[in-house]
Amino acid sequence: MKVDLIKEEIAFDEFFKIFKADLRFEKFDGTLSERVTRYSFEKNDAIAALVYHREKDAYILVRQFRYPPFHHETDPWLCEIVAGGKEEKESEEDAAKREVEEETGYKVLRLEKICKCYVSPGLMSERVTIFLAEVDDSSRINDGGGVAGEDEDIELVWIPRKEANKWMNAQQVGDAKTIISLQWHLMKQSAF
Repeated sequence: MKVDLIKEEIAFDEFFKIFKADLRFEKFDGTLSERVTRYSFEKNDAIAALVYHREKDAYILVRQFRYPPFHHETDPWLCEIVAGGKEEKESEEDAAKREVEEETGYKVLRLEKICKCYVSPGLMSERVTIFLAEVDDSSRINDGGGVAGEDEDIELVWIPRKEANKWMNAQQVGDAKTIISLQWHLMKQSAF
């Protein structure tokens, strides 16, 4: 299928870029659409990791302030899985290990890729690769809490695996990557 890009410009360029485009696209019946304007928030890809403590049979989530939910009637201190941007030339696996160490204080013992998905494909270019990161008491290297130079203030939240479904259902509005990874792990565990 064809896209006719008529005009494209950068409308904003700071932490991320916003591209504004005038275009026409081929419709499913083979005709071209009318000229439309579309926006794309361009941001580097990210990683996320569901941290599972094997000995305690529990997930370690991170709770921190998130500005966008502040505008809704949602608690802006969200509990979610570890996440962060992938640095240039850094592998997804190395980024996941780094973020787990920075945010939780654990060194990853085993890393398994769950999936790669778009965050919001109607508006954002960002894709997130989600991992399962297993840890135990022997892999604790510090208290976690984030990187001071990045203005992170992170609280660790422990969710026992047996209570994860109840915890997810109690969320007023949940974080998609957290829900995806918890459901994936719970389904995988119930298969054994």
